[in-house]
Amino acid sequence: MKHILLVEDEEMLVDVLATVLQEEGFVVRKSTSAEEALKVLPGFRPDLIISDIRLPAMDGFSMLENIRSDKKNPPVPFICLTALDDSVSEQRAKTLGATAYVTKPFDIDDLVKLVKRIL
Repeated sequence: MKHILLVEDEEMLVDVLATVLQEEGFVVRKSTSAEEALKVLPGFRPDLIISDIRLPAMDGFSMLENIRSDKKNPPVPFICLTALDDSVSEQRAKTLGATAYVTKPFDIDDLVKLVKRIL
């Protein structure tokens, strides 16, 4: 079973995404902040991280940068979810090492297909 760390501060969205991904056979750990995600990362060891960019306190870009700069972390694929539909944000995500950039609103079936393709 593949493990996914899902980081999203919108509780309804994180619950829906977690349910759909679990129904597809993935083990999902939910987190509502980047700080919380960074704390659970060493013990959870996800195969994929899906994270919103706009998070309280530390944003998704900073979390991605933190994960990529810590050599103790394996190179885990990272999907950015965001309402920021602009080329500057997308380029920043790719520069920091994001695997994919998905803008909200999105089709949940398309996201599941992307997850399966990456994993």
